[in-house]
Amino acid sequence: MYPKYRSHLNTGNSKPKLETLISKNTLIFLNISANMLEHTFIHLPDIGPVRERALWEEGVKTWDDFIARFSSSETHKHYCKMITNSKYALKLSDANHFAYVLPSGETWRAFPHFKRVAYVDIETTGLSATSNDLTVVGLYDGEKVHSYIAGKNIEDFRKHVEKFDMVVTFNGAQFDLPFLRKNMRGIRLPALHVDLRFTLASLDMTGGLKKIEERFGFEREDDLKGLDGYDAVKLWQKYIRRNDTRALDKLVRYNAADISNLKHLMEWVYKEKRKRTGFDGTP
Repeated sequence: MYPKYRSHLNTGNSKPKLETLISKNTLIFLNISANMLEHTFIHLPDIGPVRERALWEEGVKTWDDFIARFSSSETHKHYCKMITNSKYALKLSDANHFAYVLPSGETWRAFPHFKRVAYVDIETTGLSATSNDLTVVGLYDGEKVHSYIAGKNIEDFRKHVEKFDMVVTFNGAQFDLPFLRKNMRGIRLPALHVDLRFTLASLDMTGGLKKIEERFGFEREDDLKGLDGYDAVKLWQKYIRRNDTRALDKLVRYNAADISNLKHLMEWVYKEKRKRTGFDGTP
């Protein structure tokens, strides 16, 4: 197990940094009494962002409002049943229910309802889940980075990740999660998943993780700057071929750097995506 990685933030005064906005706005949204799930209708058939906002503007702001308004309507009978099921699932903290009913681009709404969130990133020997292997898996639980290394403790990741309700990644839908499922047969990853690559892109934050981190003012340790996935492969090869523990340490720190800021980004995404739904602006 490696010590918690602490990112170094750019504190230069040349221009305001988005990281500053994160720290301030995190306090703002966490104090909002109305979290998004109980006000969400986008998981109902034929209801998209426009119809959802229209419901809010008509005073139907909560699941209870919807049931009170439409419970006697035969047309809305199925909708009311779905909402009742969601109310019960939320009461039971059933994250799997919301993984199933929410569109993939709307799973951010479940944050921060579910507190057990795993921020995950993997390192591998290549891009193919079929012909390449896992080398390092990193899991940040919001307080501490846990590192799992091939040939040492990588199987411990399997039990650890099962304890979480939600997993947050960057490009995990296309790479990390399929790779884990292929190489760790039978692994039970949280079904509720937010892929920050796509949610950030929907907020005009495009590019790779390191480019986005720079826009937020996050800085990595000096010896990690400029490293990429190919460098991670070479570091692992150096460790395997020469038993170079310094190369392994650098690889583990590189992996930790990839996940240590995902929580900040997830909090910013939640605030910005919520703002763009228009919910807070409805009377």
